[in-house]
Amino acid sequence: MKAHRLSLAVVLAAFSAGGFAADAPTPANAAAMPGGTQEWIAYLADFTRNGDMLADPKKFLAALSVVSEPQFLLDAARAMMEPNLYMQSTASLMDPRAYGNFARAMDPAVMAAWTQAMMDPQFLAATQTVVADPGKLMRWVMAPLDPKLLALAANALNPNVYLRWATAPTDPRAANLATTTMNPNWYGAWLGGMANPQSYGPTMAPLLRAPYGMQPIPMIPFPMPQQAR
Repeated sequence: MKAHRLSLAVVLAAFSAGGFAADAPTPANAAAMPGGTQEWIAYLADFTRNGDMLADPKKFLAALSVVSEPQFLLDAARAMMEPNLYMQSTASLMDPRAYGNFARAMDPAVMAAWTQAMMDPQFLAATQTVVADPGKLMRWVMAPLDPKLLALAANALNPNVYLRWATAPTDPRAANLATTTMNPNWYGAWLGGMANPQSYGPTMAPLLRAPYGMQPIPMIPFPMPQQAR
């Protein structure tokens, strides 16, 4: 795991040192990125946050480095056996903030960043390094011998797993999800999120804050004929 984090740090450092050096992530953004595998699973299942990796090529590269690891696949498969992940993911999908999570892709700055990344040789080389890492390929070859794979298969035979699924409908969170669509305020929150200029990114926000229909229409002076006295 330490070797994986070291390789990820080297790849991101090499990528950020190129054409995106001016857009290097701040300490606040770096702290916002998940750390361990469990944090990445929760991050990718959260539809109010996972759009960040699609809006930033560097975050996408970090996510690609994590999800292409066999350790992530094993931990994600184990998490998918629990109803807790589905409840949290569904709740985030029904959250009105989920609209702004993906609407920011309309920001011209995001499109420009991805266009620049696609033409940046360092980004392509970093992507190739993440995908074709010999150490990662060796970990995939050794994955069938990982004791966690056997534990995952044994967990599928655990009666407590099926008991938790059987009692999931009695969870208060399930009842809350079922009654959310009956709340009129929920629809108002979604409409408010769609009308909020901040949902479309910092570049689009000033353009949408004052639509043309709300601006005064310029009046063109037109000479009127004068009546003869």
